[in-house]
Amino acid sequence: MKVYSEVLGREVEVPEEPKRIVSLSPALTETLFLLGLADRVAGVSYYCDKPPEARSKPRVGSYWSVSYSKLDELKPDLVLVTTGAQRKILDELASRYTVYPVPLPVSVSGIMDQVVQVGIVTGALEEARKLEAELVSAAERLRGALTGLKAYYEVFLGGPVSFGAHTYLADLFHLMGAATPFQRDRTTWVIDPPIERIKEFDPEVVIYEPSPYAKVKPEEELAKRGLSDLRALREGRLLVLEPDSLAHYGPSLLTTITPKLISEIKKIT
Repeated sequence: MKVYSEVLGREVEVPEEPKRIVSLSPALTETLFLLGLADRVAGVSYYCDKPPEARSKPRVGSYWSVSYSKLDELKPDLVLVTTGAQRKILDELASRYTVYPVPLPVSVSGIMDQVVQVGIVTGALEEARKLEAELVSAAERLRGALTGLKAYYEVFLGGPVSFGAHTYLADLFHLMGAATPFQRDRTTWVIDPPIERIKEFDPEVVIYEPSPYAKVKPEEELAKRGLSDLRALREGRLLVLEPDSLAHYGPSLLTTITPKLISEIKKIT
């Protein structure tokens, strides 16, 4: 079966029902499990922890590097990747295996589109349409939940990072009715967010997501950059998330992660 890839600019020949799928994206791995394809997942990346059952699968690499010896052992008939950082390994992977790249979402609807694309390429379209409908309903329940709130989000990825307009997070916060300091910046991730702009924005709540691999104390990390005098921090409105929460753009972002975030924010504001 030939499936067109916008990323590659060509058709990809994939099995009618791939039996040995390797996913190098946590979001795509979660989607495969939710589509009922767990038994067909032969391997995953080191970061694929959703759902918990994914942790039992063989791990073959990260976003930007893979162990080809492990991949060869698994004999995948389909490898799923995303774009962004994974473009670095896309060409080499595609020269050795059947690879289908699913574009990174830049909106809430892009998360749903991602689900449909996985359904198409794996032969699970009916299940994908059902999951898509569930995500549409989940997204609608988020609409306006934080209307008027001024929020600043930061994730530690080897250093401080926030988000600009060209991300699913900007769209998600807009859907919830919340304002963020870089929501109009026509960029993706904002590395080393400008301190003065954060202070000028004066958020009512600070949302901090640590890295699962770096031992960083949020209060200390924010303080050493001169942010401890933010009104939100002075008044105790710092919300520390579990690692890989908002940084995760799989279906659970809409169904469980964001509803929990909304509940926690309402407790402290």
